[in-house]
Amino acid sequence: MNDAKPGDPCPDCGRPTETITEENFFFKLSAFQDRLLKLYDRDPQFIQPETRRNEVISFVRAGLTDLSITRTNIKWGIPVVGEAPHVFYVWFDALTTYMSAVEGEGMWPADLHLIGKEIVRFHAIYWPAFLMAAELPLPKRIFAHGWLLFEESKMSKSRGNIVRPEPIRQVMGTDALRYFLLREIVFGQDGGFSYDALVGRYNSDLANGLGNLASRTLTMIHQYCGGAIPAPTSEGAIPQGVRQTVETVVAAFEEFEFSKGLEAIWALLSATDKFIVEQAPWVLAKKPESRAQLDATLYTAAEVLRIATVLLAPVLPESTAKIWTQLGMPGPLESVRLQGLAWGQLQAGQKVGAVAGVFPRIDAKLAIPEMRALEEKEAVRQAALLGKTPPPAPSAEAAPKISIEDFAKVEMRVGLVLEAEPVKGANKLLKLKVDIGEPEPRSLVAGIAEAYTPEQLIGRKVVIVTNLEPRKLRGVESNGMIVAASIEGGKPVLAGFLEDIPVGARLK
Repeated sequence: MNDAKPGDPCPDCGRPTETITEENFFFKLSAFQDRLLKLYDRDPQFIQPETRRNEVISFVRAGLTDLSITRTNIKWGIPVVGEAPHVFYVWFDALTTYMSAVEGEGMWPADLHLIGKEIVRFHAIYWPAFLMAAELPLPKRIFAHGWLLFEESKMSKSRGNIVRPEPIRQVMGTDALRYFLLREIVFGQDGGFSYDALVGRYNSDLANGLGNLASRTLTMIHQYCGGAIPAPTSEGAIPQGVRQTVETVVAAFEEFEFSKGLEAIWALLSATDKFIVEQAPWVLAKKPESRAQLDATLYTAAEVLRIATVLLAPVLPESTAKIWTQLGMPGPLESVRLQGLAWGQLQAGQKVGAVAGVFPRIDAKLAIPEMRALEEKEAVRQAALLGKTPPPAPSAEAAPKISIEDFAKVEMRVGLVLEAEPVKGANKLLKLKVDIGEPEPRSLVAGIAEAYTPEQLIGRKVVIVTNLEPRKLRGVESNGMIVAASIEGGKPVLAGFLEDIPVGARLK
């Protein structure tokens, strides 16, 4: 079933594998090698993305061996009639549920199997071969998505490095997470997750981008047009850009290129923001002779907002519904079809609703600790639901006690970060120059690059352990250590001061 050797670590949980021997029945997979290769050649879209297609083709060309489809050392499988103690291997019977779940409903073959990349062989090799053997129709397409990485490792319950969505929903809302995952990560590839990136993307794209455009456009329509959509008087470059954007987005979404589609939408939003600044409706409103230009400007902004709302509805269902209502649209957003979406469908004279912020800015310094705290609570709640006892928090008694004299040997002082820069070739390290009240600033290396940018550190007061022996990290000498708190799987949080304290002051 795989290339693991005795004692090799499990690719999911990392535990060493064991080799066992048992009696099995086999499916003659080797007989389907040529038929599978012809399928992949005849229909290049059958397996996507291209990296997964190439992986599957390479595997099949290397030669297929017959596949074990029963087990005799387990009891919980589906029994093989008349062949006790054989039970079917789970991947042999489980795949058939795709068909049995919709039996009699005319829904097979499936238009798409959307799967994780680690099970692409089961779906793109074994499953089509099973169906060919039974002379049943194949699914039309298989798309394998990548992994979410946290701390550079695949998120996995067995590893315990998962990030649960519920704390994020409570603090930032579901739409924020949906947008981040589809915008930040090229669908089909692996992608990294961090709370800092989540909040940063939310503020830059949703709060400052879409949310700002909605708020300023609707506010100006209330202020300058009596709360009614003005009549369009002319077409400029924006409508043509909108038509191109709709085509690009629809094509990208159909090919699962969600990041590309969202990038096109935000390019349109940015162009519209620039258009508003150039037209300056707040200036036009003071000139009666510029009324037509004012109306055209605000109609253009509102129509872009309407079309962007329709395009974004699958990604931001809750937020776009709010913007749709504020636009005063008469029908439900979900009734609009992309095939009929066109410029100029926003009706002049339509009353807009009350303006309310859809994406308030989020303070990372407050939101991230809150999400981390909620993550811990959610882990306990889920463990209780599963009847598991979460490990107790380590007590103070767990650490060996030291004398006051030992503690007094550690010298910690207040430092002011003067310079900060990345250490070449090290993603987690920053090189700092810190003033601790000595004639020359100290140079030290700290593993905080994933939590803080150099710009965030310059001018910040921190706690430095000053009497450690110098050591080299990636060839850079470090003369001290910065003090930070962290939890398992979390990022470091620097110790700091609520009140002003002079540089060089000693901590006791």
